[in-house]
Amino acid sequence: MRRVILLVLAVLLGGGGYLAAKAWLFPAPQAVANQNLRPLTSAEQAVFLPLVCGGASAGSDGYAHDCASLPGYPSDDYGGAGLGLGITLTSITQGQLTGAGRDEAYVSYLGSFEPHVTNFGGGILFTRGAAGGWALAKWFPGASLDGCLSLSPQGRARFLCLKSYEGQGVADTSLTVMQVGSAPRPVLAATDLRASLNAEANCGQVNAPSQAVLLALAGLRRTAVGFGVQATYVAAGTAATACAAHAFATAPTQTATLTLTPDGDGFTLSPALTFAPVAAP
Repeated sequence: MRRVILLVLAVLLGGGGYLAAKAWLFPAPQAVANQNLRPLTSAEQAVFLPLVCGGASAGSDGYAHDCASLPGYPSDDYGGAGLGLGITLTSITQGQLTGAGRDEAYVSYLGSFEPHVTNFGGGILFTRGAAGGWALAKWFPGASLDGCLSLSPQGRARFLCLKSYEGQGVADTSLTVMQVGSAPRPVLAATDLRASLNAEANCGQVNAPSQAVLLALAGLRRTAVGFGVQATYVAAGTAATACAAHAFATAPTQTATLTLTPDGDGFTLSPALTFAPVAAP
């Protein structure tokens, strides 16, 4: 039937009619502007939940829904947590997420099936077909975009993300640039080891007297010139003195609002503090 329609249109439209008719019947996906993250509407919940939560029912243990199965999840044991299949879809963004010119959606989630190593959640990529419907593309355990702000309204979407992770007395926070399907690119990383088994472990980061020790980041937000984040740190001179006295655990801390102004692929930091290096979590 489709061929008949196309042939009829080709006859009616002339030499270029077939290509014109094909474009009319099967339009190419249109690029959409990259969106900021936001909560899902009830209509979006109704569209996306059945694609990833088989046999959905009212949730338990603090999750919005319980699932009988997780279609497309990359592991047969659903993360290995052994705590059921509770899920909450927490946020959504739509745009050109894996490449310029695409129309995709990314839904972040919390899941009882996700272990601590994935920070108890992740994200799910969906693609929109020519007919307008959504299809599941891929799960990304551990790659939630909650806490992220959009960096690019057009082209492949980029996000500035504030992430945190705690375990065994170690508290890590980091600012990274994230793109769906790519490794995060570090911007700033902080680690607080004062509650770990070695309360002086932060001193191992310091390799110059001019370096402050960044302990925590919080409150990522937009500003008039870029982005702002609150930093908690031990000042450079204070850190050097405290480490020499083996008293870093009780060293006084300072807080400052750091402004990050986009500068090409990176950011200019103000005030221009020098922090001891630490690997991003």
